[in-house]
Amino acid sequence: MSLQDRVEYAVRKCEKLGASEAEAYAQKQRVVEIVLERGEIQSERTKIHEGISVRLVKDKKLGFAYTSTLSEKEIEKACEAAFALARASAPNPDWISLPKTAETPTSPEGIFDPRIVELQGTDVLNLAIQAAEAVKEKDKRAAIDDGKFTAATGETAIANTHGIGCVEKATVFSCYLVCIAKEMGKASSMVFEYEITRSLGKLSPTQLGEKAAEKAVASLNPKSVPSFTGKVLLDTDPAAAVLAYTITNSVNAENVQRKRSLWAEKIGEEVASPVLNIVDDGLLPFGVYSSAFDDEGVPRRKTEILTKGVLKGFLHNSFTANKANTASTGNAYRQDYTTLPTVLSSNMIIQPGDKTLEQMISEIDKGIIVCRFSGNVRPESGEFSGIAKQASFIENGEVKHALKETMI
Repeated sequence: MSLQDRVEYAVRKCEKLGASEAEAYAQKQRVVEIVLERGEIQSERTKIHEGISVRLVKDKKLGFAYTSTLSEKEIEKACEAAFALARASAPNPDWISLPKTAETPTSPEGIFDPRIVELQGTDVLNLAIQAAEAVKEKDKRAAIDDGKFTAATGETAIANTHGIGCVEKATVFSCYLVCIAKEMGKASSMVFEYEITRSLGKLSPTQLGEKAAEKAVASLNPKSVPSFTGKVLLDTDPAAAVLAYTITNSVNAENVQRKRSLWAEKIGEEVASPVLNIVDDGLLPFGVYSSAFDDEGVPRRKTEILTKGVLKGFLHNSFTANKANTASTGNAYRQDYTTLPTVLSSNMIIQPGDKTLEQMISEIDKGIIVCRFSGNVRPESGEFSGIAKQASFIENGEVKHALKETMI
């Protein structure tokens, strides 16, 4: 049986058991992984993951079970276990229905690359070697501390008793390097560089290695500066850790309904700077988190979050949407087949402003630019504090030198 056949089989089995509603979610995944340690190949392995879960409802009582074996016998056992759990559970008064949709999901451009499917261990190894050699060639002072190169191919199928039935194949290649530079017996801070792509043609191991080496060398000879109050520029990763993390939590409908969001009951109000325009786009071409449908089978879409700082809406799965008497935004998420769906953003996009990085630096009298951040972020308040581990000091509109680990 195909993966789609298996989820449909599971749904029929649940109906025969007496479930009023049922849903099946199945995955198959092949992962080829190369691990680097201190510039050397540490391990090479290929892993296969597969499994199916069933979620069913009987008189507003939920049952959930899963199995890592896709045989008919094991699927039937999972259905029976889920039904037994539902009968023993307390009813959920907020339960309305599993998702219902008449829309046909549209697969985004560029989320499946057959070249990634065909990659073997030796192919991924060669890509890792290219990156490692690029580090050495770029600057002899730089070296790899560790890294990982991963090619993943996956297939997901979903079916439910309301007619949802969809299947999709996707690929992703991810890699990262942690580098350090040494000069005159002194070491730089560790720097992190990575690439994630849905298409092998967009991957450049050489560029990855060169960027990692450049950042490591730029972090040599860091200096301390006296404490001061000034402006902070956040690079992509720290901006995601501080800004995007806070925003995604604030617009997550689960947090809103649990009163854990800064922005509960603030739709239509200005909640951020008017220069901020943010969308969640689950259909972004080549997007790392793009797909035709979410983890309940609801079609993905583009959702406005902030327009000129004004809050436009929240992100929903089917449960939170039903509870709020609105439509799902296609943001149901499962870590894998062993978990129930929650709510998560897909491709959260902050629209670019009208200034380049160089222009922003030139306007700063005194401040820092942060490329790595390690600390605590409280999304319920927006407060954050931590250590800028890869940062540079800015004075009179110029980057002066690398900073020692600095509290911000």
